[in-house]
This record gives sequence, structure tokens and C-alpha cells, in this order.
Amino acid sequence: MELVQSTFQDRLNDIESYFDLVSNIEMAAGSGGAIFKVQNSSYLIRPEQQKIMYSGIYLHLYNLVESTISMLINAVERHAMNDIDGQLDLLTENMRNLYIKSITAPQESLTYEKKLEKAILLFEQARNLKPIELKIPPGGGGNWDTVEIKRLSKSIGITIKLPKALNTSINQPFRDDKGPLRLIKDIRNKLAHGSLSFTECGNNHVASDFRKLIDIVTSYLKNIIASYEQFIDVSGFKVAQD
Repeated sequence: MELVQSTFQDRLNDIESYFDLVSNIEMAAGSGGAIFKVQNSSYLIRPEQQKIMYSGIYLHLYNLVESTISMLINAVERHAMNDIDGQLDLLTENMRNLYIKSITAPQESLTYEKKLEKAILLFEQARNLKPIELKIPPGGGGNWDTVEIKRLSKSIGITIKLPKALNTSINQPFRDDKGPLRLIKDIRNKLAHGSLSFTECGNNHVASDFRKLIDIVTSYLKNIIASYEQFIDVSGFKVAQD
């Protein structure tokens, strides 16, 4: 989990650095204009440029959410594969189900030949004829919010329990009647798909809004990391041994 923690902190530092820039530009603009020197001339940051910079915080935050969840999935896969040493019967029912789904891909429309290929692969791994590749189907790609994170965690066997105050802040509407993570996810998708411009996204925002948003998301993800770390520490992916 050291990699998860260090990468999380690196990306959080990126966000804090970017927020520091945005908030200082906002303060400068409020004091007469955000101006800096370029080749012996003055350059004034325009209001639409400031809005574009606000939009970037949403992208940074979604990047933090998705990278954190992806790394946690990888950590569970890695620790489980190392711990069971090819013995699939040591996996919990949750983990066996995920393992089978990752190979058979029941949610995909496959040709007969592809289905047969996957069935043979499952047989060969189950019989130790080939090395086991334990993968957890992530779902959620491009759509990570509290609902998807809770669904994924439950499918692995992890119960997410948040402190009361954090549970309230992560679920109550933050903007546009949406909770913090759903808001970040929806805006990220609209920006990515072109249905919302960066200038439009930054309308009616101030830096203090983002300070609160960053703090909520950071506290939430730290709790998620702690839940996964505890699960790995007690080998929650393995059946209890007599």
C-alpha cells in the first residue's frame, strides 16, 4: 500500500499547487488585476481565462479519484495473487466470483469461439495448467462516484464505513443538487465529451468553493484507502483457515 499512499499524496500535492495558483490569481484579480511581466510588457489574465483555470480543478479531482480506485484494485489483486499461491479454493466467494467474471466476461457480447477460448482459459488456470491471473472487473470507468465505489468495494467484500460528519458532507448536495463526487464525475464527463466548455464550467465559481470540495474529497479517499488497507492486512480476500 506504500505505492498507493505515495501516489495519492503526489496527486494531492498537484491539486494543492494548482489551487494555490488559482486562488492567488483570484486574489490578485480582486485587487485590481492579475498581471505578470512577459518580455518587458504586462499581461493581464482575463476573466474567461480565470474560469478555464477553475474548470481544471474538477479534472484534477477526478484524476485523483480514478487513480486512487485503480491503484486500490491493483493492490487487492496483487496481494491476493501472492497470498493464495495459485490455490483458488483459498479465495472468498466474493473474490472467486470476481475472478470468474474477469475471465468469462458475462457482460460482453462474445462469439462462440471467444466464449470457448475463455472457458478453456478458466479451466487451465483452475487446474494450474497456466498461471492464475487474478483480475477484478472494475466497472465504473469514467464514472467513479460514491455509488460505484461502494458497489465495487462490496463486490470485493469491503464494507465502507465513514465517520458521521464525513458521511453527511459526502452525500449532501454540494452544487446543482449533486453530492461532491457525483458533481466531479458529471462535470469531468461533460468536459471530456464536449457538452460543456471550460469557460462555461468555470462560471459562478470562487476559490473558496474548491477549497471545501478538495477537503471533502481528500477526507473521503483517505477513508477508502484505510478500508482497503485494513482488508489487505487481514487477508480479507481469503477464506478463514482452521
